[in-house]
Amino acid sequence: MTTKPMKSRRLVKGMLALATLSLVAAACGDDNDSAQTTAAPAETQAPDTMAPDTTMAPDTTMAEMASSEICTADDIVAAVEGGSAQGTLDGMTDDPVATAASNNPVLTTLTAAATAAGLVDTLNGAEALTVFAPTDCAFAALDPATLEAALADPTGLLTTVLGFHVIPERLSAADLAGMTELTTFTGEVLMVSVEGDAITVNGTTMVVVGEIQTANATVYLVDSVMLPPSVTG
Repeated sequence: MTTKPMKSRRLVKGMLALATLSLVAAACGDDNDSAQTTAAPAETQAPDTMAPDTTMAPDTTMAEMASSEICTADDIVAAVEGGSAQGTLDGMTDDPVATAASNNPVLTTLTAAATAAGLVDTLNGAEALTVFAPTDCAFAALDPATLEAALADPTGLLTTVLGFHVIPERLSAADLAGMTELTTFTGEVLMVSVEGDAITVNGTTMVVVGEIQTANATVYLVDSVMLPPSVTG
């Protein structure tokens, strides 16, 4: 997409140069009317040359958007529904949670982390879970040093952090509305608050897309990676 605007600018500059030469030639022939006639086509052609780039730019931006830049609910749903059939909101219902997450285009970092921590079989084999799943956008906002430390300790720190996002029972949004505390997979307490359609966990983390069903879990996509008290001190 960077090539077309450059070509357009060169075309416009070329046409302006031709128009200038025409004006000079007309002036030498002391005919002002012909100069105005020559200049008119350049003014009408320049907007037509630029128009295609203006209409094509938004499509190209969406197509090339990295998963870490897909942060809003609308963009997440568009990315998920535009991906593989298994990764769509309906397609995820057929697979256990870790497998379903691996097919979701905005959960690639979470999937890699769960694999590194050796939690895939544990998650897939659980009977019923609620998972607050950080999106790739959420992981991108995490302090790089914290992420690096977690990945360097997959069975320790990484498992502790990931486990803080998992509740060993299946909870709907209606269930969460009647609760204030949740006991996580690692035994720590996670605070939850529901006001209307807004679900907040751990004080500040917001649910972006909620109640995604998999074969054995209800998944809530969240906008940040939550660190348990045992990590933050």
